Amino acid sequence: MAKLSCTVRSNDDTDQPRNSPLAIAGVLLLVLGTVGVIGLSGRATQPVAGVAIAVARPSGAVVAAPPDAAPAGALADPLLAGAVRLSPGSCELPRLGRAATRMRAFYDAMLDCLDSGWRPALRQAGVRFRAAGLDVTSEATSDCGKTPDEEQATAFYCGADRIIYLPRDRLLRYIGLYEPAHLAVLAHEYGHHVQNLSGTLGAVEELLADVRAGSPRELELTRRIELQANCFAGLFLASVSGRGSVTPREAARAVDDFGNSLDSRTHGTARNQLRWARAGFEGRTAKACDTWSAAAEDVA
Repeated sequence: MAKLSCTVRSNDDTDQPRNSPLAIAGVLLLVLGTVGVIGLSGRATQPVAGVAIAVARPSGAVVAAPPDAAPAGALADPLLAGAVRLSPGSCELPRLGRAATRMRAFYDAMLDCLDSGWRPALRQAGVRFRAAGLDVTSEATSDCGKTPDEEQATAFYCGADRIIYLPRDRLLRYIGLYEPAHLAVLAHEYGHHVQNLSGTLGAVEELLADVRAGSPRELELTRRIELQANCFAGLFLASVSGRGSVTPREAARAVDDFGNSLDSRTHGTARNQLRWARAGFEGRTAKACDTWSAAAEDVA
């Protein structure tokens, strides 16, 4: 069976302006699979080259969910056992700038911080660590296919090549040089890399195998994935807050940006999006990010 392979930041669910640069961008998340695999999507209505979006799936490919579908709480996530935590670390970041070299330097430095924070945590959970790659070019082609159109995505993570794609021109248009927003975007996308390494995305794929596209069951699982990635981002931001270049104020603003969204069927209410980012920021262990056993209203 092909695997869920891409996680994309997408302009989803709203055309309304909001206050912060991240909010104005409307950048939310959707997971895309290789052709023939159920996609977890927002409002995108056109298929992306090399991937399939749920709403574009051919008729006849939809299978109704079985009545005895396993609850989300049954999902095995090695990061949630014990007290897996990110150790405090100093994250030294260069000043973010519009030039390609300066943006790349900022992201490279932050990616090093993410690797340093998550490597021991994953090993503590018995998960093999593999570093994430990074691509900031505007028209990159990943193992998941061609870069989605700008209307569909501003950034994405491809599980097939384990690379985070952050098209520079798009990010500058949508979030400018507001550093807390850039911290939030990359920390969240890296959260999907963590889910990929831990086997969480593969486990969700198994649960989705017989689930109807766009069904309440699919949407619920999508929200549990995305809200956990918010929480993982919060964990990282807490681990570097007040150390190196990331001041407590900047870390808090990055967390707060997760609440600058409208309610979404695929990503949860704005309240829950912020709630889970704060859960990681304040909880300090991966157990705080257990979206799989959370009550339905907490992942609504």
